[in-house]
Amino acid sequence: MRLALLQLNARLGDPDANGRALEAAYAAAVAAGADLVLTPELAIPGYLAEDRLWEPGLRRRVEAESRRLAALAGEVPLVFGTARPAPSGRLWNELWWCERGGLRQAIRKRALPSYDVFDENRYFEPDPEPQPLLDFRGHRVGLSICEDLWADPELGNAPVRYGLDPVADLAAAGATLLLNASASPSALGSYLPPGRTAPWAVASKDAQRRRLVPGTARKYGVPVAYASRVGAESWLLFDGGSGLAQPDGRWQGMAPFEAGMCLVDTEAGGGAWKPCEEGPWLRRALVAGIRDNLAKQGLEALVLGLSGGIDSAVCAALAVEALGPDRVLGVAMPTRFSSGESADLAELQARHLGMGFLALHAELPFAGFSAALGQAFPGRAFSLTDENLQSRSRGALLMALTTEPEVQTRLGSGRVAVLNTGNKSEAATGYFTLYGDGIGAFAPLGDCLKARVYAVARELGEAVPHAVIERPPTAELRPGQTDEASLLPYAQLDAILGAALEAQRPEEGLADDLALLLDGAALDQARAALPRILGLLRRTEFKRRQLPFAFKVSPKAFGAGRRMPLTAI
Repeated sequence: MRLALLQLNARLGDPDANGRALEAAYAAAVAAGADLVLTPELAIPGYLAEDRLWEPGLRRRVEAESRRLAALAGEVPLVFGTARPAPSGRLWNELWWCERGGLRQAIRKRALPSYDVFDENRYFEPDPEPQPLLDFRGHRVGLSICEDLWADPELGNAPVRYGLDPVADLAAAGATLLLNASASPSALGSYLPPGRTAPWAVASKDAQRRRLVPGTARKYGVPVAYASRVGAESWLLFDGGSGLAQPDGRWQGMAPFEAGMCLVDTEAGGGAWKPCEEGPWLRRALVAGIRDNLAKQGLEALVLGLSGGIDSAVCAALAVEALGPDRVLGVAMPTRFSSGESADLAELQARHLGMGFLALHAELPFAGFSAALGQAFPGRAFSLTDENLQSRSRGALLMALTTEPEVQTRLGSGRVAVLNTGNKSEAATGYFTLYGDGIGAFAPLGDCLKARVYAVARELGEAVPHAVIERPPTAELRPGQTDEASLLPYAQLDAILGAALEAQRPEEGLADDLALLLDGAALDQARAALPRILGLLRRTEFKRRQLPFAFKVSPKAFGAGRRMPLTAI
């Protein structure tokens, strides 16, 4: 049987647009010879429209669009994800099997994730009852929705136990083909230094799927088809991963972040699952995040501080790849402590990328702030206050450019936003300035430890000047300043954060964990710095709450999936 798995990029809360896209994809699938068409989870309202799901008007539109699509279904079944009100006032998360102009069967999600970034119990009602099988073309088809598949206590990775296993129930009922409609956010594994392994390291979502989907096919001796969504919704990135696993391990699948149709055949062969390489995956994920967030937020162009440093250089290259050079403006904003090399490298990269470039002297507003303080406090000495004032002067200038008519004309749009260029290593330690370099619409690198920023830079090739990669990172806010002198060498810092934050290792065992990641003097230095780094991680939560959201690319990102109180440090 030929299955068309639709790897779609839905728009949250827009059932009409999603329905039109689904209708076109269904027609293309039928024309391509598909026997059955399967969409991702909640393809009509989008995953996940959060509190918009409480709106009566949206609920009515979702129902109406679902009914319209059901009426369009012909001899080839269309199986799509939608939602309907449950008696409790919440919703059922459903899959509708539609054919010959009507709804043949609706099945409901049984396992609702409420951990990390998930909060499905807020919106949905779980169905405690096993779902029926459907007979079609000689198969007994079992349908499940996303977490229903991950609830397997042996193969899944859910940190909770649901007390049920929906897929096992389907297999026990005699299913000969399992279909799963999913909307599964993607992530790399927890960070490890190059060449290192650790038994506690968290695997990437791709590796988890590679274990789960073929593992389920092998466990029950039946093919398993998996259709998942692509695209970005705020901080969440979806890479798809759609495909068909055979019981013998063969796989037919689709490339990550590629929207479209994956045609698979239950009687065909296939090959081995090809693991995602971290560098190309991360680059595609961040580009998709920038492109989708601008489009879905109604924004069209970006300005960013271009300092000649690695973070801003990587962000500039990603933004140009996502939007094109005409919609990106890099801004150099030197003060008295900025080197000529920084300005030269910024302009060199901007010319190479073909993006806009502007030099504004942040020394002017900084001098004004300093003078105002000097009037109130005669004889005051240069301090951290002045370092922060330089960053805030730059932040104010960048925000001013978003509404500056000449900049809007230059970028061809009045809908301009600032792109935040901070990374996760800085965010974790509070090494940024609120209302300065902490501003922006969103932060592409905000969940990337510094080592991963360098990895993306190398993946981008000539788009990031080699001299930028080679120079020591510095904020240039005082003479002789370097990031690693202020914090810790990034190799040690990222090893600590990869274990403590991303793999969530217990604090009392971190010193031993680091022995798997570092050697010699680097290990000694990291162990000595542990109390200070962990203290910074706890005490700077209030600053992170005010940062732009970051694209989640690790197992544990700052934001919705990590809820720390501000008053318990």
